Amino acid sequence: MTSSVVDRHVQGAPAVPGVSEADPAGLRLSFSRVDTYRSCPLKFRFAYIDELPSQPGPHLSWGSSIHAALEAWWDQKLPQPPPVSSLLQALYDHWDDEGFAGMDRDEKITWYRHAQDVLRRHHAHYAPAYVPAVATEQWFELDLGDDVTVVGSIDHVQRTPSGGLGIVDWKTNRKAKTRQQVSGSLQLAIYTLAAAQLWGTEPDWVALDFVVPGLRVQVDRSDIDTGQALVEIREVAGAIRAERFDPTPTALCPWCDWRAACPVFQGEGPDVTGVAVVELQRLRRRSERDQARIAQLEQLVRDRLGEDATVEIA
Repeated sequence: MTSSVVDRHVQGAPAVPGVSEADPAGLRLSFSRVDTYRSCPLKFRFAYIDELPSQPGPHLSWGSSIHAALEAWWDQKLPQPPPVSSLLQALYDHWDDEGFAGMDRDEKITWYRHAQDVLRRHHAHYAPAYVPAVATEQWFELDLGDDVTVVGSIDHVQRTPSGGLGIVDWKTNRKAKTRQQVSGSLQLAIYTLAAAQLWGTEPDWVALDFVVPGLRVQVDRSDIDTGQALVEIREVAGAIRAERFDPTPTALCPWCDWRAACPVFQGEGPDVTGVAVVELQRLRRRSERDQARIAQLEQLVRDRLGEDATVEIA
């Protein structure tokens, strides 16, 4: 590439994610962005710099629906476990249907019932020894120096019997990882650092909770190498600043949304323009629905408060 990331940002084209106008050298990364870069630098560029559209798929929508339901259930922080009915209601309330477009009704029902089964199993496992969450979806921003910030949110933080903290990240993978893989998790290392910043103490343990097979893989804090995690993040940050975005073909390439834009595949895969049109149409429909609802609510307020009433929402 001939132009620098700073040049693209100033000219109004997509820049490196998180680069601010006041500080063009600053990088805001997350685990998913670092992980994407390590799997394929060109995919990182397509997703976060060029911001090419991607196609919603059933696995992503299904996983996000389960995740949202778990967040809503645990976020109640009640002294007693909320009933399983509230967890299933949360699934209904937060169901993401976008990835199931074009799928017939019976297939959608199969996906939905599978999600219900996963959540029932989660409830049956954790309700008997329920402990209210310390936090759910806890946002953090870690300043690593050298104008690098790592941001993210921790799914679930719980109090341990000793009064310490346990960190949990929910996963909807069908297959659980090994203890060795969990110990080497960059994501959990980042969360360990974040916990120390947020609560002034590192967690007693961290875990990946694989909700589909119903297995939580937990490791002690001593098994997490936060020093190596910082090295890896800074290496990725340096490569991004150097604009090294070469493709890295892997066995996952057939499922990449941007094969048509990748020089390795020379036009194979979904057309990016066509995907953009579909997303644009979907967003326009959503905007129209939102505007109609706004008008409805504004009229309701005027009916109650008078025609001269104005509504201001911060």
